[in-house]
Amino acid sequence: MSFDSMFNMLLIVIGFGFLIGVHELGHFIAAKWAGIRTNAFAIGMGPQVFSYRKGVGFCYKSTTPKVIAKFGKDAPAMTDEELQQNNISETEYSLRLLPIGGFVSMLGQEDANPNSVSQDPRSYNMCSIGKRMVVVSAGVVMNVLLACFLFLLCFQVGVQFEAPVIGVIIPDSPAALANAQGLDALPLQSGDRVIRIDGKPVNTFTDIGIAGAMAKPGVPVVLEVKREGIEALLTYSIMPASVMQEGLLELGVYPASSLVLASGEAGEQALVVLQADAALKVLHSGMQMESANGTTVDVWSQFNDIVQYSDGVAVETNWVSDDVQVNVSVPVQPNFSIIRLADVPADSPQNYERGLLGMCPLSKISVVLPSSPNSSVFKSGDVIVKVASLEAPRMGQLRNYLAALPDGPVNMVVLRHGFETNLVGEINAGKLGVLLVDAIDVPMVSQPLQQQLIDGEKVPTGIAHAQLLGGSTILSINDKAVSNWKQIRQELIDGGESVALKVQNPTKGNPAIQIVLSVSSQNQASLSELGWSSTLSMQFFDPIFVVRSSGGNPIKALQMGFDETVDMLVMTYLTLDRLFRRSVGVEQLRGPIGIIHIGSKIADRGFSYLFFFLAIISVNLAVLNFLPLPIVDGGLFLYLIYEKLFKKPPSIAFQNAAAVLGLGLIATLFLVTFYNDIARLVG
Repeated sequence: MSFDSMFNMLLIVIGFGFLIGVHELGHFIAAKWAGIRTNAFAIGMGPQVFSYRKGVGFCYKSTTPKVIAKFGKDAPAMTDEELQQNNISETEYSLRLLPIGGFVSMLGQEDANPNSVSQDPRSYNMCSIGKRMVVVSAGVVMNVLLACFLFLLCFQVGVQFEAPVIGVIIPDSPAALANAQGLDALPLQSGDRVIRIDGKPVNTFTDIGIAGAMAKPGVPVVLEVKREGIEALLTYSIMPASVMQEGLLELGVYPASSLVLASGEAGEQALVVLQADAALKVLHSGMQMESANGTTVDVWSQFNDIVQYSDGVAVETNWVSDDVQVNVSVPVQPNFSIIRLADVPADSPQNYERGLLGMCPLSKISVVLPSSPNSSVFKSGDVIVKVASLEAPRMGQLRNYLAALPDGPVNMVVLRHGFETNLVGEINAGKLGVLLVDAIDVPMVSQPLQQQLIDGEKVPTGIAHAQLLGGSTILSINDKAVSNWKQIRQELIDGGESVALKVQNPTKGNPAIQIVLSVSSQNQASLSELGWSSTLSMQFFDPIFVVRSSGGNPIKALQMGFDETVDMLVMTYLTLDRLFRRSVGVEQLRGPIGIIHIGSKIADRGFSYLFFFLAIISVNLAVLNFLPLPIVDGGLFLYLIYEKLFKKPPSIAFQNAAAVLGLGLIATLFLVTFYNDIARLVG
C-alpha cells in the first residue's frame, strides 16, 4: 500500500471520527443548556490520552488521580456545592486513543442501562420532557447542520463530478435494449448527455446510477437525453435490472471518459499495464491523446470509434504532455463473444467466458504484479496450458479453479517462447498475482464449451457436436493457414455455412484431423459485429468532469447546500425502503471499513470532494441515529413521546428488553457490514 493511500485512509478515519464527535457535541451543548450535569465529554474512544478539567488543568491520561489525591474523592462523587467549594468543573474533557467518535456522560442517563436513574434534580431523568427531547435530538441536528455547512463550503469552492454523459453501455443491459419513444431506430448510445430523469434535472452521472438503484421494482425510469445533431430531446423508458452486481438495480451504463490518462490509484494500476506493452511504455499519468489516425479526438468514445474501423490495424495516436508531443502506435485486437455459462454460480469469480462459437483462447500472463508471490516464477507472455490437473483452462474456468485451491504451491505448465515449461507457482488467496489476457497470438483452443445460457435457457454452442479437444491447435480453416485468433475469427466470418478446420490434437504423435462446423448466416453476422478493442481501455482515463459550483455566490451556495442535504436525507430513507422491498440487497451495505476504503479513493480527488463525501456520511449518521430503534436517539425519542402521552416512562423491564434487542440488531448490522467489507476487499 502506498504512502498516499495510507494518508488518505487516515484522513477518512479522522473525518469519520469528527462527524461522530460533532454528533456528541450536539448532545453535550444541549445538556449544558438544559442544566443536566455532564460528568464527561470525550473526543475519540478507548483509553484516555490527555484530559482537562477546569481547576485541575491538563493531565496525561485522566484527571481522576489528581482530583482524588487532592480532595479525597473523584469529581462525579461530589455534590454541586463541593465542586464549587473546590473550584473545579463537573466535566472532564478528554482526548482518547481511537479517533472514532466520542461520547458525553450525563448524570442519570446510560443508553444501555435504563436502571441508571438518579434523584438528583440535575439528572437527565429529572429534567422536563421537552428539554430531554432537545438533548436527544441535538446530535442529529448537529449532523444535519454540519452537512449543510460542508455542502455549502464545497459548492462555494466548486466540486468535480463525473458528467452525466454516457460512455459504455453494457451489452444486453436494460439501457442497451431501450429505444427512444416513437423512434425505434434510435437506441441509447455513447456520447448521449442525460438532461432529466423522471422529470428531475440531472447534474452528475451519480444521479443516473442512483436513479437505477433507487427505482421501485417493476417501475421504469424515464431518461430525457440530448444527442449531438438532434435538436429535440430523446426520451427512453428503461426498466432497471440487476446487471453487474447482484442485489442492486442498474441501467447498465458507465460514465464517459476523457482522453487524459488517470492519476492517483487508477493511474498507478494503468501504469502497470502500460509498462508491460513495449509500444505504450512512453505513456504516463496526465498525458492527453489529441488525435488518432489523423483525426482530432476529445473523448474516449471517439477514439474507440476509430478503433472499430481499424480492421485490426494498429491506430496511430498523438499525445501531449507539458508541451511535449509523442506519437504512439496503439495495438488493436479482436473482440470475442460473451458466452454466459450454464452451470457456474452467478457469484463465482467469473461466470462467463469470451470466445467464438464455444471456442475460447488460452490465457496469457500480461503483467506479473510487483506484490505477486510469483514475481520470480512467471514472465510476461507466458501462456497457461495446465494448472494442477486442469488442462487447457479457459480464463473464467481458470479463475474459478484457482479460487477453490488452498494457498500454497501448485504445479503448472506454460508456453514460453513456443515451448512447454514446467513451473511451480504459488497461490495466495486464490490468486497468482498476475494480470491475465486472452492469448490471441496463439491459435490454441482451451476446453471447448458445449452449452451456453441464452435468455435463461441452455443452448448448444456452435462447437457442441464437434470432436474438438482442449489444447488443440487450429492449423487452417478452409485450407487457409491461420496463426492467431484474429485470422480465426475472420475465416469463420468468410468461410460460408460449412467451415473445415484442420486441427492438431494435443496428444503427441497423432496426425492432424479435420473438423467441419456449420456456421449459420446469423452466427456470421454476430461475429462480424463484434468489432475491435485496444489495450487502452476506458478505465485508464479520467472521466469527463463537470464542476458544480455556486460561482462564488454565498447565497446560492447556501441554497445548493440546503437542497443537497434534503436530497441526501430523502435518499437515505429511500435506501432503507428499497432494502425492505429487496431491490437493494443487504450485500450492498457498507460498514466503517467499507466507508474508509471508498473514502481513501475519494480523497485522491481533492479536499472539496472529500468534504462532500463527509457531508453525505454526516446525513447518513443523522438518519440512522434517528431511526425508531432501541439504543439509538430515535428510540429514546419514542420513549419520551410515550412518557408525554401516558405520564410515565416505559417500564424498566421493557426498556431492558428493548436495549438487549437494540444491541442485538446493531451487532448483527455490524457483523453483516463487516463481512461485506472484508469480502469486497478480498474479492
